[in-house]
Amino acid sequence: MRVVLKHLKLLPNGKYQYRRIWPQDVRDALPDLPRELKKSFLAPGGQDEAILTAVTLNREFDRTLRSIRENGGEAPAWETAAKVRKWHAENSVELASVLLERLGFDNHGNPVTIEETAGSMEIDRILEAAEKRYGSSLEGGPAKLSLEDRMKIEAINKGSVSATAITVQEAFELYTQKKKAGRVDRQAQNALRQFMEFHGNMSVSDIRSPLVMDWLDHLVDNRKQGYETVKKRLGAMKAMVNFAKKRGAFVGDNPFVGHQPPDHAKATLDRLPFHEVHLAALDKYLARGSVLEETAWVVQLLKYTGCRPSEIGGLMAEDLSLDGDLPFALVRWSEDRRLKTNDSERRVPLLAGALEAARAAKARTPEGWLFPSLAPSSGDLNDNNRISARINAVIRNAGIFDTPQLVCYSFRHTMAAALDQTPDIAHVVRERVLGRRRAQYGAKEQPLVESHNALSGALAYLGKSDAVLYKPEMLKVSRSDKG
Repeated sequence: MRVVLKHLKLLPNGKYQYRRIWPQDVRDALPDLPRELKKSFLAPGGQDEAILTAVTLNREFDRTLRSIRENGGEAPAWETAAKVRKWHAENSVELASVLLERLGFDNHGNPVTIEETAGSMEIDRILEAAEKRYGSSLEGGPAKLSLEDRMKIEAINKGSVSATAITVQEAFELYTQKKKAGRVDRQAQNALRQFMEFHGNMSVSDIRSPLVMDWLDHLVDNRKQGYETVKKRLGAMKAMVNFAKKRGAFVGDNPFVGHQPPDHAKATLDRLPFHEVHLAALDKYLARGSVLEETAWVVQLLKYTGCRPSEIGGLMAEDLSLDGDLPFALVRWSEDRRLKTNDSERRVPLLAGALEAARAAKARTPEGWLFPSLAPSSGDLNDNNRISARINAVIRNAGIFDTPQLVCYSFRHTMAAALDQTPDIAHVVRERVLGRRRAQYGAKEQPLVESHNALSGALAYLGKSDAVLYKPEMLKVSRSDKG
């Protein structure tokens, strides 16, 4: 079968072409933008390579679209400031050049020489263009100046562009667009949300050390977060502000530097893989037919692939290739969903229960989202809380001990532990199977047969974790009559 991607097609000359039309509001905000983002390219690696190239172009398109629509029809202030600084640096000599000299008189009637520079003429041009675009005010002149217009006039008159005040929300957007290439980093997003719910969308320059300490105490005392979780939140905020400084969007000391989680924060408990006792309990519970078919399929896919829950929830029917010698699911980025990292894009072999589940799911839903009720609600995030909530309910109903160490994500840890125990698997192959790093030697994808052999060998070790990892009560399965 063909794995398809919107906006991509194969041309008669053997090249692939990506075409996507810019919305009118984006073209209004960026007059120099062409009608569409269009690129033709060769893909020696075939359709999979073409899809990955198209995915990269989709990111570029979506990043520009969001930056305009989230800022009232204009590019963000930090982005505009960087653009104007570059423009002024490239044209400062020309802007300062004198194009015309004429005789004039000052307020006292004394003769003076009046110089017309290229800069003053550029200001006139900016004002005239703005008047055509926005109309005239009652006082004369344009009714409105865009942020870029104002910054260019300031740069011409003062020789520089003032640093713009940046809020924590804007710092996050800058970090997302420029550091993460449009991918919403879950840690950064959670840190921002939890900071704003406590302090609001503050200007970074207004944040002082006591405010940071109050926020950290809030995470521990009110949100009951452990030491490592609080450390991640703090690190994410620190990284966003540091990046804003590097991009010239913020001037000053990073208020998040020099802090640590409060001493009374408890140690964070790590997730654990499922023991064979847990897997047997899950199999027994699913065999009762007490859950939706869709839910049972998701459990099988999680168990036998090692995929992240959000990757399974984000699958589309078109991502499944089930007819070849090595059936697989294509885990990929698209305009409708996000992955955790660039390295997450990969082909995942479908074996055992995962293959059966994939075939059944596609027979039910031959196109579009494979699991519509669990599909991503936003194309901006790589997370999907609905699938975790549903599978966690299955885990608890199967009688598995209620602890944050044994949850939906434990399926991924179970496969990782099984791969660790499987003989003759290179570490780089293990990491690629789990979507943690690129294939070797510059290749865009690990050979499918290597991933297939690794997963196939690991099946015998699922649940073979050492019992010493668990507290005694964790290995006891309670009887559950929940359906």
